[in-house]
Amino acid sequence: MVAGCAGVNTTLTAAEADALLEVLERGLVRIRLLAAAGDVQRLEAVADALHNVPRLLREGQNRGWTVAGFRELFLAPLVERYPDLAGLDQPLAEND
Repeated sequence: MVAGCAGVNTTLTAAEADALLEVLERGLVRIRLLAAAGDVQRLEAVADALHNVPRLLREGQNRGWTVAGFRELFLAPLVERYPDLAGLDQPLAEND
């Protein structure tokens, strides 16, 4: 569990928290690249999926949010729509 920090989702393992941060980092890099390419539609889709990561990390346990639920509700539809974005999910898939 992630311990020692106020406002941290203590139901996450350290590996899950690290994987979520990696997903967020990869997504921000992708957003930057998409912005440079002018691909606003894809950029918006990535940002929409990933804006929930900080809240999952901070207070997901209060809302019943899980890593599996995040993957199912946000990342799976994103990758289905844009298969080339499958790599965003890799850090989480490695924790299965």
